[in-house]
Amino acid sequence: MYKTIEEEVKKHFEENSGWIKHNGLQIDEITKEKVTTSVELTKNHLNPHGIAHGGLIFGLADSSMGMLASLTGKKVVTVNSTINYLRPCGGSKLVCIAEPVKVGITLGVYKASIYNDKNEERRITK
Repeated sequence: MYKTIEEEVKKHFEENSGWIKHNGLQIDEITKEKVTTSVELTKNHLNPHGIAHGGLIFGLADSSMGMLASLTGKKVVTVNSTINYLRPCGGSKLVCIAEPVKVGITLGVYKASIYNDKNEERRITK
């Protein structure tokens, strides 16, 4: 059916996640070493201060790390997550790069970095 696990995971997330569709998340690259996603910011993504809403940022990171964890071939959910909001996220686009830190038999640790449209790091999530 699918040529690779990467294709299968990408298709699964694109077709089965209402959150991803609702928020305009794009899957730009998906490999076992890295998942890159992005979202074009609209007024619906902003908080009352005119910057990207923290929930959008967290969801972008969580979804990206979830895709990466799914490449293990297992059904996965987030057990624990911490986010450090380093700087405000503004501009026209956010890019998330998720990478594995340690993948074990039953638990995996992943990190996600969020960048603005000027390629400036904004958030780090583990």
